[in-house]
Amino acid sequence: MNRTELSKLAMNGGPKTRTQPFPGRSLIGPEEKAAVNALFDKAISTGEAFGYNGVEEEEYCKEFAEYMGGGYADAVNSGTSAVYVALRALDIEPFTEVIVSAITDPGGMMPVALMNCIPVVADSAPGKYNTDAEQIEKLISPLTSAIVVSHIGGEPCDIDKIVALGKKHNIPVVEDCSQSHGAKLNGKLLGTFGDIAAFSTMFGKHHCTGGQGGIVYTKREDLYWK
Repeated sequence: MNRTELSKLAMNGGPKTRTQPFPGRSLIGPEEKAAVNALFDKAISTGEAFGYNGVEEEEYCKEFAEYMGGGYADAVNSGTSAVYVALRALDIEPFTEVIVSAITDPGGMMPVALMNCIPVVADSAPGKYNTDAEQIEKLISPLTSAIVVSHIGGEPCDIDKIVALGKKHNIPVVEDCSQSHGAKLNGKLLGTFGDIAAFSTMFGKHHCTGGQGGIVYTKREDLYWK
């Protein structure tokens, strides 16, 4: 294949880069199936339906927090709810401003509206999907009550600098780690830099709990109990 052939787009008759469909994104296997069946077997044998805050859920939250290096975790129904719960825990006031990333899932921005706050969009850093401290600092005002920053596609933003900026202005930082499970910056897990972190655990993520799911994580006990 010569350079001329490569320069012609597939949509215009050029060669295809990929000739086979991408594999499915399912993370469900025999182990997960057995765990779900065990829940149904237990419910049938005891006559009690499983619900919220069961033993399995509590154990999962404990293991997640341990994986993150200690702290506290609470499972919720979606990544959107995880961001919302994180903002609620921060007790931010209605009609204040929350700085958010330009490239993010709608679930990373809608919780701001649900809090009756004003989303202020920080542009992406040049050449990147993520925003950075420089873009965020331009938008800080007396009305800024929180920063929700996303790590897109597993790539860490300069979260250490963003957290330092937040501390400088006394503004809490929420890390949206929905696309960055297990990713690290300088050897430190994303989600452990800010005041509180939100994760999506839906079926398409690197770590899933079912069709939909989410989890909130923090090292601060005061935020956990809120």
